[in-house]
Parts: sequence; C-alpha cells; structure tokens
Amino acid sequence: MGWLTDLVRPQLRANASVDDRSAWTSWGTVTGAASSGVMVSPAAALQSSAVWGCVRLIAESVAMLPLIVYRRLSDGGKQRASGHPLYDILHDSPNDTQTAFTFKRTIMTHALLWGRGYAQIVPGPRGPVDQLRLVHPDAVRVEMLPGGRVRYQVRGEDGHEQPINDEDMFVLPGLSLDGVTGLSLVQYARESVGLALAAEQYSARFYSQDATPGGILKHPRTLTPEVADRIRDSWQQAHAGLHNAHQVAVLEEGMEYQSIGINNQDAQLVEQLDWSVADIARFFNVPLHMIQAMTKSTSWGSGMEEMNAEFVVFTLMPWLSNFENMAQKKLVAAPRTYFVEFLVDALVRGKLLDRYQAYNIGRNGGWLSINDVRRLENMNPVPGGDQYMQPLNMQEIEAPAMGMRMGHYQLLLREAALRVVRKEIAAMGKASRRSAGDAALWAAAVDEFYDGHVETVMQTLQIGRREAMGYCTEQAEALLARGVAAMEEWETRRVADLIEIAMKRGRVG
Repeated sequence: MGWLTDLVRPQLRANASVDDRSAWTSWGTVTGAASSGVMVSPAAALQSSAVWGCVRLIAESVAMLPLIVYRRLSDGGKQRASGHPLYDILHDSPNDTQTAFTFKRTIMTHALLWGRGYAQIVPGPRGPVDQLRLVHPDAVRVEMLPGGRVRYQVRGEDGHEQPINDEDMFVLPGLSLDGVTGLSLVQYARESVGLALAAEQYSARFYSQDATPGGILKHPRTLTPEVADRIRDSWQQAHAGLHNAHQVAVLEEGMEYQSIGINNQDAQLVEQLDWSVADIARFFNVPLHMIQAMTKSTSWGSGMEEMNAEFVVFTLMPWLSNFENMAQKKLVAAPRTYFVEFLVDALVRGKLLDRYQAYNIGRNGGWLSINDVRRLENMNPVPGGDQYMQPLNMQEIEAPAMGMRMGHYQLLLREAALRVVRKEIAAMGKASRRSAGDAALWAAAVDEFYDGHVETVMQTLQIGRREAMGYCTEQAEALLARGVAAMEEWETRRVADLIEIAMKRGRVG
C-alpha cells in the first residue's frame, strides 16, 4: 500500500528467521483474533480502507501544518524565533534522513495505531536537542521506576534492550488511563476492525470463488468418491470466479442443483460494509465525508465548510495541543521565553467575503494593521504597513495638540527602531546557522554586517554617525561575547535604547 505500510512495519534484521519476526512483533504490538476470526494488529488494520483513510487524513493534516518556535514579547505578543536552534529542527528537518513533514506524519501514525509515538532526543552541535530520531513503538517497553519516574527500554536490532531516560525521549501519547502509556486504538477497536476486514475478505472471496456458493448437486444414483470429486471439480472449474459469473449450467444424467445458501442481499453485505466504515470513523473521530463515505447523513453543521471546521476543532486540535504540550515540556529549554505552536490559520479560514469583512472591522477598529492582515493571508508585509488606525471618535477630547503630535512621532520612531533591530536579528540568525559553531566565521560575519549596518541606523533613525557607530559596536560586542543568546530581549530592550538615542538627538538638535 505504500508509505503507511512501510512505516508501521518494525525495522528487522534482513536475516531474521520467522520465529525471530514473530517474537519481535508480539513483544510490543497488541495482536489477536477478533470474534470474526480475523487476526487484528496495527499493520493488519491498515488493510481496512476506513482505517487507512482515517489514519492518513489525521496524520497528513497534522504533518502539513508548520510547527513554529516563538519568542514571548514583554507586551504579551510573540515573534518567530527563527534564530533558535530548535526552529530548524521542528520546522525543517528533525534528523539527517527525514523532513519535518515525514517525521510528523510517521509519529502521528504510530500514535493513532499503537497509542504512542516515540522519538529519541539526541544532543549535538545545535545543543541539547540536535536531532529527533523516530523509535518504532514495537521496540519500546515502558518501565515504571520508584517515585513515579519513567524509563524506556528500547530493543535494538541485536535483540538487546537499551535504557533511555524520560528526559531523553519525546513521547506523543494517545488516549490514556494512567497518564503514561497510551491506549492502542486497534486493541479497543479490534472487533470493529476485524468485522470490517472479514466483510471485505468475504466480498473478495465471493467474486473469486463464486459458483453460486452454498449449493449442492444431487444425483439420482450413488456415486463413488472419485466420481463425486470429478463432478465437483468440473462444476467449480466451469462456474467459479468472476469471469464465469452467470454462465449457463448444463446438468447430466438426471442431476439437480439445489441452493442452500443466502445471497448477498439477504446477508446485507453492502449495509455491513457501510456500517463498518461508520463504526471505524467513530473510533478515530473523523466525519464520514472526509474519508469519501458519502452514503450516510451527518448532523455536523449545515454545510461542508462548517463540517470541515468541526473536523479541525474536534479532531485535529486535541492532537495539535497534545503535540505542542509535549514539545514544550521535552524540547524547549527556556519555556518562559520561548514556546512552540502549530500554524493553523490556513485550516480555520472562513469564506473570502467573511474574512475580508472581519479584517475591515479589525482595521477600522484599530487592532489590526495592514501587515497584520497580510500575514494572516500569508502575504509579505509592506513598508509602512505596521501603522494602526485610531477612529476619531475614540480620541481623547482634551489631549493637547502638541501631545498628540509627540505621541504620533514616538509611534513612528518605535516602528523605525523595530525595523532596525529585526533586520539585525534576521541577519545574525542566518549567520549563526552558516558559521555552525566556527568562532572565526562567526566573528567575521558579525564584523562585516555591523560595518555596513551603521549607515542603515543613521538613515532610518536620522541620528549621527557617532551615535550609530556606538550602538553598532555595543551590538557586535554582545554577539561576540554571548552568541545568538544575546538577541533574546533585543525587540524590547534595544528598541527602547534606539528610541532614547533618537529622542536625545532630537532634543540636542
């Protein structure tokens, strides 16, 4: 079936025997026979089109959303921390072999089918979290230690277990009873999945083996076993299979055909298949129309757009919150300064006219700028687009004219200072990634940037060369001493410093 079949199969040695493979699978996977007689496991469950559709829908929906690292601002806002080492790991590539999309899709598939997804946290050049390496759930055994601590025993290719501490394992759990181990959905939906697989297998056998099944051939005389076998084989060869369906039967020597079975309509096979799809979709909390099951009505909203919004809120959002919380707990070293969040704006957008009307209200009300709107629409900001409008009927009626002019001047000055500082943060973040820990390259990049940055500071803030050079020298020295960590509070502290420099220059002038 492709990528899903490959990713749910545990990594085994190429020369492993059949016994080895069976022992490996039973070590970590819930496997058993449903009442229908079909063996059900996470890998086998994907043979059901309903399970496949639900798993693929949820896993790929989560995987396509960017996971962003943000920096908290003192005014309650946030800014993308593109210079943070974790940004590249979560947004672009968590390890040497996988993209962020592949990683999220795989760990979500594990969580959906096995009830838990695992990735080992590997330190390296980028810090305590340099790589996230997926670990198959079949290879993990949860070990409870004294004091409520958790440790994970990971089985390697040689069959030996390696302990991994809780702080070194990123875990994405499903629904849980103890708050530690996620419940395998396949285990709890075994009967539903088994019934769906049994119905599909029965339907396939009907077309491949049909000789009008469940019937007998009656002969007026007693036949020897050899003759009976020959007649049965001849009948089966002439009438079994899809290519022989509805052929004319010719009976010899007084033989009669008598049907003793029930047809597919009597067995309500089609109804059973439809019911199985709905039952499995209920376990995954997926609306039927999103897995191409359109035969059932639904009470979700009054239209397709409303139903899609329901899917985002009630199906995806719990998984997204789960992912964000675990990433915040296990991966972010300074949670008071940084946090991670999925970018879900594209999923929750409404109709075009509704969006534009909402933007117009926000813009005229003063809480949205042109660039705020453009960012929501995934468009680049424009110069001067960060200005906020203030309705005339909301002005302070007794405010002196000079005070109003000063307030406007300070607002413009703040926007100019913010542009200067953001340019520095972007440039130094890129330089840090390119230097990759090479102190000489880092120092050269810092010197080169700030040599040319002096003119930018002078022209943007309309200050003298001496003040601009003093500012740039301080910035360069801080970066050489502390690296990119020096930029943590620049959007607040250094913006305020630039405003003070410019205001002082204005007073002196």
